[in-house]
Amino acid sequence: MAKRHQYFLCFAVFKLTLRSIQLKITIILLLDNKIFSNKEFINIKRLKIIFVLMALFITNVMAQNSNSIQRMMGFPTEEPGFDKGVSACFCGVINGRLYIAGGCNFPEKPVAEGGKKRFYKTIYAAELQANSDQLVWKTVGQMPQEAAYGVSVSYENSLIFVGGNNEVGALTTAIRLYPTAEGVKQEALPSLPHALDNMSGAVVGHILYVAGGNCEGVATQKVWSLNLKNAEKEGWKEHAAIPGIARVQPIAAPLEGGLLGVWGGFAPKTETKPAQLAMNGASYNAGCGTWTSLPVPADAVGEEVFTGGAAAIAVPQKGVVVVGGVNKDVFLAAINKLPEGYLLHEPEWYRFNNKVLCYRQGAWTQLLQHSSVARAGCALAYWDGWVYVVGGELKPGIRTSEIVRFRVD
Repeated sequence: MAKRHQYFLCFAVFKLTLRSIQLKITIILLLDNKIFSNKEFINIKRLKIIFVLMALFITNVMAQNSNSIQRMMGFPTEEPGFDKGVSACFCGVINGRLYIAGGCNFPEKPVAEGGKKRFYKTIYAAELQANSDQLVWKTVGQMPQEAAYGVSVSYENSLIFVGGNNEVGALTTAIRLYPTAEGVKQEALPSLPHALDNMSGAVVGHILYVAGGNCEGVATQKVWSLNLKNAEKEGWKEHAAIPGIARVQPIAAPLEGGLLGVWGGFAPKTETKPAQLAMNGASYNAGCGTWTSLPVPADAVGEEVFTGGAAAIAVPQKGVVVVGGVNKDVFLAAINKLPEGYLLHEPEWYRFNNKVLCYRQGAWTQLLQHSSVARAGCALAYWDGWVYVVGGELKPGIRTSEIVRFRVD
């Protein structure tokens, strides 16, 4: 499977850069024409040059792709069932340590066989090393309750976990975690004004935003913020809603110029309307309270990519990096009318997004393509030029405990 994806990447990138290659070949041939006068010899020379350049190009692309993803070894095992991997966990890096907490899975048997979803609450940490793929996990604390499908962000040497849900229902909890010698210190932040889950979130400056998701169980495009410099006094504030349809499971990240960027998400079907996907994005300017449309994410060959179920993170000097997500066609058909046997297919059938995209200065680019990032509900963390991809699901109901990383510098 990995080789097949590598060859596809080679073709996609080759297609995009064909004009560049042709230009280089033309320059070489013009030089050859000045040196060689025999036409037959020139034609042979041309063929040799073309084959050599193509071989070098493809070999280089394949080498870059095979080296771009590194699999990490080690996953927490303390909570029974957690070692099977989780989706929608809380995650982040503080002072060179990777933290993961919460999440959910079906540890006893798959959802297709009637398995029950389990939620988790333990907080784990592992030291990160640039030259090592080993993760040695320690238990450092417990969240107030089991939770998944919330928002986690890093902010000033701390982590913030907001909302989510568990088997009881949606949550209003917001906590801030500080590392200590013994583990983590927890500080309660003002509770959300409503129980929220499956929303997105990001910190812009000192302002924490949460956007979209389910509000008290109803899909929404509403937006709230919390000033982290004056949280207790100011509390949560509501802002202008994202234009258009409700957005469950969108992605969000800070953008240049102090803006908030939001993409993707979906509006579930109702009694009167079919389900809809939000393909485009929008940026929010808190200074004037307005939203501006942003381009739809697209891959290396220009195909639009749906970011529902994906994860996003802002990377210094790089932009917004987006990983994973469901396939727009397969997902939309399923949420409008679940086909018989939908949960019984192999992972490849669902066509989860296997491309890593990057948004910067108004444009989308594709960073890489690899089968190991074809996940929904994964979590992302950034450290020292590396993006870490944690958990998620390989197909509906089937989680993975695999953690991989790739460089973005």
